[in-house]
Amino acid sequence: MVSKEAEASKFDISFSSTFISKKVYKQLLDEFNQFHRHDVNALLHFWTTGLGVWGAIMLALNYDMDVLVYIYAATIALTTPLLTGFLHTALVAAFMYIPQLHVNAVPLELENLHICAIAIAVGYLAQDLVHFVCQEKTFMNSYIGKNPPKLLVHSIYLMPLVIDGVLERSLYLPWLVTRNRNFIIPVASQESVDTLRKWIHENIAYVNETTHVWPHKQDETSAPVKKLEDDAAVYASFRKIFAEKHFDIKPIQGMNEIYITATGAKKAITSDAVFYTPHVDGPYFWTPWASCYRCLVGVTPNKMVQTKFNLQHKSEDQVLGMYDCLGFDYNRELHWISHVEGAKNDERRSVIKLHYVVYPRGWHWYGNLVAKLNQNYNTWARGNFLRTLNPSGLYEHGLAWWIWFTTWFNAFFVEYFGWDNLFYIGFCYALGPLPFLILTSFRHYAVYMSTFAFRSRPVAHGYLMRDAKLYKTIALCHLGRRLLPLVMLPRDLPGLCLAVAGFGITMLATARLGFVRTYFGSELGFVEPKWIEGFPYGYIPHPMIVGQLFAYSSILWWWSSDINFETTALIATHMSLYTIHMVQEMLTSSY
Repeated sequence: MVSKEAEASKFDISFSSTFISKKVYKQLLDEFNQFHRHDVNALLHFWTTGLGVWGAIMLALNYDMDVLVYIYAATIALTTPLLTGFLHTALVAAFMYIPQLHVNAVPLELENLHICAIAIAVGYLAQDLVHFVCQEKTFMNSYIGKNPPKLLVHSIYLMPLVIDGVLERSLYLPWLVTRNRNFIIPVASQESVDTLRKWIHENIAYVNETTHVWPHKQDETSAPVKKLEDDAAVYASFRKIFAEKHFDIKPIQGMNEIYITATGAKKAITSDAVFYTPHVDGPYFWTPWASCYRCLVGVTPNKMVQTKFNLQHKSEDQVLGMYDCLGFDYNRELHWISHVEGAKNDERRSVIKLHYVVYPRGWHWYGNLVAKLNQNYNTWARGNFLRTLNPSGLYEHGLAWWIWFTTWFNAFFVEYFGWDNLFYIGFCYALGPLPFLILTSFRHYAVYMSTFAFRSRPVAHGYLMRDAKLYKTIALCHLGRRLLPLVMLPRDLPGLCLAVAGFGITMLATARLGFVRTYFGSELGFVEPKWIEGFPYGYIPHPMIVGQLFAYSSILWWWSSDINFETTALIATHMSLYTIHMVQEMLTSSY
């Protein structure tokens, strides 16, 4: 008897299935993808496989066996889907005919044969390392003991297989879109909320400052909080954001607390004032691929206090009701609380603060490290916080002011610049003048176009506007640095007027739309579609982009004899990308 698994892995090889329907390749691709579900594995596989294939092609060329490379490229082109075959052929051609990619261009004092052998070996070993890091088994291990000849087919088709892996993920362009990673859902363990509400009512006195209780220090609260930690609805919400194939999730019990609001008027400068000030809870924004999440569970009815998120659209502001769970990134999400005008609670607002660490699947040591860092910081900050709830003396008053000031400064920086952008800009600058110019001049187009193209999932609208405005400002600074020294008045007044007129049309169009609609507020579902009237709308088609194109064209025309090639190419690239984005909007707009 032949097992179903073996039957499924058999290839129906015929002329039709190989060259017409491409069924043989598609079956191989289906099997291959089962072992490359992790997005990072698929991405790094493209580079490791590319290195190995480059080494094999250079080896063939080194021994004047060009015909083998042609046969290989033709075989792939004829037996894979059209786009896959085209891209693979282009890659092989680049390896063969671009001098900078030839083995002779490698700056190593080694024989070509040795360089090729090293490339093949490193490519192979790096693939296995990537599988280990991503916690995925290798495709080869699934068949090598049962069907060794399949290794030849696997090796021949490996490059097109990884090309298809990149294509299936839309060239990883969705990674450029900043998603809203917050969630709010009703918890499934509602009886635990009822138990905690009763305990708070019976055990926590009414005082004029917030009360903080560590739930796992007493049996009466530890058990219901543990049930909430393991709540199925909470984990389901996490999995909508963090796929199981990519991430592990576990609670951080040492950070959990029960929070009971103060009674009486809000004080001006104590640590309680931080809650009413835009703030980020933790400092570990720089831990890559990992997040610490704070999940607030409403224990009492609430209609007065709302949580606002500065870098989300205002429609994402949440009034946390009883049984609701609001989750957000402890180290990255800028937020604060305010009172809903005219609303009043009949009971002290109480919430459970649950915490979780999200980390790459299988990287338990890293998850434990991130959890420990956040827990230690939380304990330290909690001590300072409690010390300044009711400050007395110069030191405690100074500490309260320091907490408030550092909170305000960090919030200001995050809202208008962002630590991730600071690292990106610093990295680009370290690469040298030309990479810095390119990577910071056109980043906002990547933000525009990727967000517009992949807008099906929730987008963090505030992050979109912040990043787009930041990188557009940097791009204009690059242009201004090159163009302003060329302006001589009154000689260049006509050209200056033309450029200002073009940019003025863009600014007026932005004012007509408002920032929310300018940055795809209607297409993203944050505001209702609205017909815009008034110049330039109704007179100039796509005035926001056309105004820019007019301004740049005027600059190129008026200062044509003064602008060098680099600046001309810079302006032409801006115009090309604006045109591409305009066509994208025309062809794929929701309205």
